[in-house]
Amino acid sequence: MFQVFFSLIAVVGASVHLVFSPKRRSSGAAIAGTYLLYLFFFYVGLMGLLTAYAHVFRPIETSASIGWSTSPYEYEVGMADLTVGVLGILCLKFRDNFWLATAIANAVWLLGDAIGHVRQMTLNNDHASNNSGIFLDTEIIMPLVILALTLYYRRREAKVA
Repeated sequence: MFQVFFSLIAVVGASVHLVFSPKRRSSGAAIAGTYLLYLFFFYVGLMGLLTAYAHVFRPIETSASIGWSTSPYEYEVGMADLTVGVLGILCLKFRDNFWLATAIANAVWLLGDAIGHVRQMTLNNDHASNNSGIFLDTEIIMPLVILALTLYYRRREAKVA
């Protein structure tokens, strides 16, 4: 459910930002860049930090919400979440290839997780709240949206330069 929450915060925040921006008639690249900045910070960054906290400091509850048993690997999953979350936060400072690298890291992380969740659903009939449903849909859609927006943004910015 965190995924839906952070997706909405990012999209609503970027939309409000654009509505109240003095340059309302921005280019497509500027609009994409605004949405990307919010998605990187909230969806990739803050969500990564929150899921890192959940896996490292609340492994019993977190594993149960996914339908899994707690494992020592929970800590390592938390460190992976933390790594991608830090990349998302750093997108406030760094741009260009850093954004592309962060979009790729986020896509590999979440799409890889999605494959694992689908495997658990099919092999073990695991339909826990954080393993299937809208959670899984968001885990597949958002990384693809972020990657597509990043590629669009880079292509449009290259034409301006």
